[in-house]
Amino acid sequence: MTPTSPAVLDRADIVVVGAGVLGLAVAWALGRALGQTSGPDGGRSVLVVDRHPPATQATARAAALLTRARGDAATAALVRDTYAAIASLEEELDEDLGLRRVGTLHVAASPARVEALRALVAGSADPVVWLDGAEAARRAPCLSAAAVERAAFMPMDGFIDPVRLADAYRRSARRSGVRFRHGLSVRAIRVEHGAVAGLDTDQGTIAAPCVVNAAGAWAAGLAWTAGIGLPQAPVRSQYWITEPRPDLFPRDLPALVLPDAGAYARPELGALLFGLRGGRSVAFDPAALPDDTTGLDLADSDGGWETLEEGWEGLARLCPPLLRVGIAHYVSGLSTYTADGRFVLGPVPEVLGLCLATGCCGAGIAASGGIGRAVAAAILGGNGVDVSSFAPGRLGAVDPFSPALRAACAGARSGKTAG
Repeated sequence: MTPTSPAVLDRADIVVVGAGVLGLAVAWALGRALGQTSGPDGGRSVLVVDRHPPATQATARAAALLTRARGDAATAALVRDTYAAIASLEEELDEDLGLRRVGTLHVAASPARVEALRALVAGSADPVVWLDGAEAARRAPCLSAAAVERAAFMPMDGFIDPVRLADAYRRSARRSGVRFRHGLSVRAIRVEHGAVAGLDTDQGTIAAPCVVNAAGAWAAGLAWTAGIGLPQAPVRSQYWITEPRPDLFPRDLPALVLPDAGAYARPELGALLFGLRGGRSVAFDPAALPDDTTGLDLADSDGGWETLEEGWEGLARLCPPLLRVGIAHYVSGLSTYTADGRFVLGPVPEVLGLCLATGCCGAGIAASGGIGRAVAAAILGGNGVDVSSFAPGRLGAVDPFSPALRAACAGARSGKTAG
C-alpha cells in the first residue's frame, strides 16, 4: 500500500513561525516591503502561524526597557531602528503607542564601574549627560546620592507596553495583507534536497519555500528538526513590582540600570518595577518544554525570594526606599539567551530558505523593529542593519540540548550588565 501524503493545509511564499514580538516585527517589515500580499495578484504572500494567541508568551512578561546604550554597534543600531519603527507605526495607525520617554540613568557605584560605563556610552550617537551622586538623586529621588559614584543619563530613552507594541506590528502587518493562523502547532520544518519545503503541523502541512523561525523558547527544538543546532536555551527571567508609592517613584522617574547590583528598574503606575539577575540563572532543556509554558515549574516556587534575598542588600544600598515598601507582584517567564549574549538572526547557509529571528537575550522588545527590518532585508534584499555578527553558526556546531550549553546561556543572563 502506498502511504498517503499529509494533507496540504495552506500555502505561502514566506511563513513566520511565532507570533511574539519578534515574529510580528518580521511580519510587519515583510508586509511593508512587499505591500499588499493577499490574493493571487498581490505578490509574495506572508503567513504567520502560532499555537498561542499573539504576544501572550515571553512578550507579555517583558519589562520592555528601550535602552540605547549597548555593548556593540550592531545592537545599538537595531534599537535605534525600533524607535523609528514606533514613530512609523504611530503615524500609520494614527495613535499614540504610549512610549514613555523618561530617559535612562545608568548608575555606577564604584570607580571600576565608572570606567565600564564610560566605555559603554563612548560610541553612542545619542546625547549623554554625566551626573554626580547628588545630581543623579535629584533626577531619581529613590537613589542614594552617597552610593552613586557617577551616572550617565540618556534623555532620549524610554519604555513601552510590550503587548501594545507587538499588537501594533500585527495590525500594520494585516493592513499589508499578511495572514495569521493561530491554534496551530508546528511540529517540524520540512526540508527537501537541502531547501525548505514547508512545515508539518498538527493539522496538516503548510507548503512554503521560506520559513522564519521566530518561535522563542521553542526555536531551538524547531530548528533541530531541520538539522540545525542553535546556541541558545530558555532561561528564567523575573522581576518584581512594589506597592504603589508615587511619592517615592514618580511617573517621570527615569529607568535605572544598576550593574553593581545586577539590577534594573523603571516606574510602573506609581510603583517601581525592578529586576534582579542573580548569581544563578536557571536554564531549561528546549527538548522538554511543553507546548504551553503556563504552569511550568520555573524553579521559583518561592516567588523569587531566593533571588530577592541574594540581591536585596546591594539593591537597597543604591535604592534605600525599597526598605520601606512592600512587594505587590512577582512576574517570571522564559527568555531565550545565547551562550555569548547576542541575538541569532539571519539565514542558515545549510538549509536554503530557513531564516532565524531568535535569541532575544532580554532585549527583544528594544531591538524588535530593527530585527524585523534586518530579517526582512536578509530575505528580500534591501536595507537593514548588518546582522552578520549575529549569524546562527558563529559559535560553530552546537548541541542545543547540551547541559553545558544551558549553563553557558544561564551564565550569559547572570553576567548581563546593560539594560
